[in-house]
Amino acid sequence: MASVRRAVVAVYFEKYATLILNFATLYVSSRLLTPNEIGAAFLGASLVALAEGLRDFGVTNYIVSAENLSTQEIRTSFTMMLAVAIVLTTAFVATAGLYADFAHEPRLENFVRTVAFGYLFSSIGSPIVALLRRDLKFWSIAAINLGSALVGNITTTGLVMMGGGYMSFAWGSLSYPLSTFIFAILMRPDLSIFRIEFTKWREILAFGAFNTATGLLTALGEIIPTFMLGRASGSTDVGLYSRGQQVTEMPSRLVISAISAVALPGFAAHARTGRPLKDPYLKAAAGLTAFHWPGLVMVILFAYPLVHTMLGPQWDTTIPLVQVMAAATMLYFPVPLMFPALVAAGGIRDTAKAWIISLPITSLIMILAAQHGPFVLAFSIFATTPIQVGVGLWFLTRRLKLSVGEYLRALVPSAIVTLATALCPVVVIVLNGLDMNISVLQAVLGGGLGGVFWLLAMGWTRHPFAGELAYLLGRAQAFAPARLHAPITLIRRFLGEATEQGQAPEPDDADSEINIGRPGGVQSVWSVVMERTGRLFERSPGWSASRKAGRIGDESL
Repeated sequence: MASVRRAVVAVYFEKYATLILNFATLYVSSRLLTPNEIGAAFLGASLVALAEGLRDFGVTNYIVSAENLSTQEIRTSFTMMLAVAIVLTTAFVATAGLYADFAHEPRLENFVRTVAFGYLFSSIGSPIVALLRRDLKFWSIAAINLGSALVGNITTTGLVMMGGGYMSFAWGSLSYPLSTFIFAILMRPDLSIFRIEFTKWREILAFGAFNTATGLLTALGEIIPTFMLGRASGSTDVGLYSRGQQVTEMPSRLVISAISAVALPGFAAHARTGRPLKDPYLKAAAGLTAFHWPGLVMVILFAYPLVHTMLGPQWDTTIPLVQVMAAATMLYFPVPLMFPALVAAGGIRDTAKAWIISLPITSLIMILAAQHGPFVLAFSIFATTPIQVGVGLWFLTRRLKLSVGEYLRALVPSAIVTLATALCPVVVIVLNGLDMNISVLQAVLGGGLGGVFWLLAMGWTRHPFAGELAYLLGRAQAFAPARLHAPITLIRRFLGEATEQGQAPEPDDADSEINIGRPGGVQSVWSVVMERTGRLFERSPGWSASRKAGRIGDESL
């Protein structure tokens, strides 16, 4: 448990730092490049994303999840990744012109040929990163990814400022795998794994075939809509749609990408002990929605100041897109944890089956929607997401022996937390005459108060993730000034921590009022809210002074 916590902290640190770097690039490029140039770059990046599923060939996930990993398997993994990378690079260099003609965008030819060489460097760096993931050495991975992000963003931003146009993103994309390869070698300088070997190719191929199918189908589902939008409306609309996606995905980058990075190695390590995955999965789902849903609500309510700050006033057209996509993305929450949970539970084939069933239907809907412009395409997410989620949940619930009722009860605290978070931003908008075009200062005020209500709701509902927050606060308390120790201690205890050392205890039936598997979850949450409200006052210094029976101090709650 402690190793997983350290991994989560490392990944969140990396994601926040990377977000700052990406924001700087987004800020500069949105003001110096036109939507048409950004759309051309996005179409080129879409083809690269499609090939990512083929480039990896499931090797990294095999390394992470294999029960007993031998040196021969690692070397075979490297050999297979290198072979696939050589084939992909050759194919993209040879067919870049055909892709540009098909997309009606001649600028894509040079873009694709430049980015294609990054696959060669990825085939060397990826196995090292996968080995570090398997060992939960996420601080080392954070150093690698941050270093690569720094190089990639500096390259892209520098070229944009020097007039490099849309090709700035191509050279920035190429610099990322190159720097990842260099930093990975420095972090784990074991060159013995880079030998040509085919000893374990059958085992890896059996796993990689389904993993690759899943990755390829996932990428297809992501790029088909924008590709068809580009063919129907041109690069300008693609640029508007892609920028809207970037603003919408801010909470996803901070929450989903971080939790997803830890989920597979964490679930795999848990599964190797022979214990069921249902409870860890439900806790992970509750933790994801506790952050992701409130973040998306903030994006919906504060779309105007977000777009003005991140992209500039000239991108006002994207604001309705941002709000629609953020609302639709709230339905997407089960998907990021489905793949790691199914893989760890031995259901790698289920992931491919789920995509094979849902992709034709969702792709058809989005292709038809793309013919009518970016706004209709954004609205189509409301139709496609429930299909994708429903099919995936059908496989997941069967594999984990999880009922729909248990799943919904696990999400009740997150729903309450989300409503509490939205309260203050809504009040700010109401006071602004129901006009959502508020200032940055008003957004900061509403968002700050929303964050306070979020923390209070996490404690009042005894959210399954509240104990982890208390644990992190306990670790941060050691570095805080002495005058802040007492307030931090009160917050930790309010969140449900039960030890002096900052170690959040594992909840059990006696300790946690919210039992995920127990019927009547909504009623138990309400009883906890009422009880925690009373405890909030009971734990205040004034109450302790007036009542000798108060429980402030070192006593366990």
